[in-house]
Amino acid sequence: MWKRVSGMVEIILSETQLARLKAAVPKRSVEHAALEAGDYFAGDEIAPEPVAVTFTCTMEIARQLLAVARASCPDVAVGIRAAIDQQARRR
Repeated sequence: MWKRVSGMVEIILSETQLARLKAAVPKRSVEHAALEAGDYFAGDEIAPEPVAVTFTCTMEIARQLLAVARASCPDVAVGIRAAIDQQARRR
């Protein structure tokens, strides 16, 4: 999923997808910092744990995350690719 936010790419991932992508990104990198800055959305009363995470990043960081996701977690790459494509079309 995507949404344009002031020239930034907003990417929404499940908590599981985010965890897998974070594991594949080098710690202390700009990309890891972008993932760490994500906002968690809580579930409902039945499942109060966070179920989705949204974060914004520059197009350059989104492309770097896409490259990592393609190599390590292809299902995550699909959402990142869609966010990048949508942002590019809106320019």
